[in-house]
Amino acid sequence: MTKTTKVILGVITVLLLVVVVLLSSIFSIISGRIGRQDHPNQLVAIDISGVISSGQFGFSGQANSARIMEQINQLREDENVKGLLLRVNSPGGSSAASEAIYQEIIEYKSETGNPVVVAMEDVAASGGYYIATAADQIFASPATTTGSIGVIMQFKDMKELYKKIGVRNVTFKSGDYKDIGNPDRDLTEEEKNFLQELVDEIHEQFVEVIVNERELSRTEVEELADGRIFTGNQAKEINLVDQLGNFYHAVDELERLAEIEGEAELIYYDRQSLLDIIITSFISHLSLDNNLAFKYQFN
Repeated sequence: MTKTTKVILGVITVLLLVVVVLLSSIFSIISGRIGRQDHPNQLVAIDISGVISSGQFGFSGQANSARIMEQINQLREDENVKGLLLRVNSPGGSSAASEAIYQEIIEYKSETGNPVVVAMEDVAASGGYYIATAADQIFASPATTTGSIGVIMQFKDMKELYKKIGVRNVTFKSGDYKDIGNPDRDLTEEEKNFLQELVDEIHEQFVEVIVNERELSRTEVEELADGRIFTGNQAKEINLVDQLGNFYHAVDELERLAEIEGEAELIYYDRQSLLDIIITSFISHLSLDNNLAFKYQFN
């Protein structure tokens, strides 16, 4: 590679970075709280889209709990905000992250007295449904996929692959359970029982939330909580959702619940900028968390 070529490549790289920063700035401006922020009757819409994950960092297709919780928390002291609309399009994800978002919604309702309505999109299943139960009203399309009430934990068994490629793990551990889930060996019966108890406990929490929020009996919820999915129509029949309708039907219902006199202003709340997406995706690749620990999943 000649010196001239290196200089040209360097200039192109710098220009690309400048373009990314400029586009990010523009995107940040147009994707913040879009609407008249001085309007006295604001209804705020927040997206919960993609796999639900803990923290703020991750791919742009993830619903990051810390970012969503921060958005909800920022609304608490805004007296112009009269209601919150959550647009949920998620198959589930981290149980801890789902629970954290759920609790944030409950606290928002308790502190502000404002109504919360959920508009389900294509999918609002498992952890996505867990979050939705915090709302005063849940809307679903007849074709929405929801339900999937349950908890899953999975490990990969790679013993045979390791043998074929000549890899042998050597493990030093401080306790019998420290390397639980090691892909180089089978789980012991004690480990299987231990993990099943953990999964059952998280599952029981899920069931309890639905019993409390949906006014269903424990028997009714336990019959539904076997991991199966439901269409929006089916979910309406068994009281997992309240009404059938689209996003704008949910907006109308939120306006009614908020008892707004006069005209309401729908505010679309902050989304990640282009630069955020690039940086958080890069950090996600560097993160060791996903490799060092197992997670309960509402999937």
